[in-house]
Amino acid sequence: HLRAYADFTEAANIEIGGSYARGHNELGSDFVTQLYGTDVTLRWRPLSRAIYRSLTARTELFWSRREEPTVLQRAFGGYASVDYGFRRRWFAGGRYDWSERANDASIQDRGASAVLTFWPSEFSQVRSQYRRTRYGDDGRVAHELLFQVLFTIGAHGAHPF
Repeated sequence: HLRAYADFTEAANIEIGGSYARGHNELGSDFVTQLYGTDVTLRWRPLSRAIYRSLTARTELFWSRREEPTVLQRAFGGYASVDYGFRRRWFAGGRYDWSERANDASIQDRGASAVLTFWPSEFSQVRSQYRRTRYGDDGRVAHELLFQVLFTIGAHGAHPF
């Protein structure tokens, strides 16, 4: 993964990246899968209101090229997400996902999420997420409610965002 970073202003920046991976897939050593990806992250955090307001928008696109005995599968997918800091230590966001299946690119799955995050301190966070996914092969719809608690142990370096 390679990344480039640039500041637009004192309050906004962009990060652009690209990824590549290659390896044999589960069909054997004669069959190779290659993955390509590109990502963009935009951040906004005004200095005068930095502890109360912020916005992070991300998107990633990825491609798969998978060799199989009778066909070359080419699949595409991606996601877009946004997180908004609306109060001190509180964030709300959403995400949209779509992806063609790597072993059958004619099947596409789609999903959407709503996320609420609270940071009790800079070393911990509590997150809840509702996710709805529609699977393309038979039209099934999954509804999930996820709850996550994260904590960090140890020192970390200073960072602007």
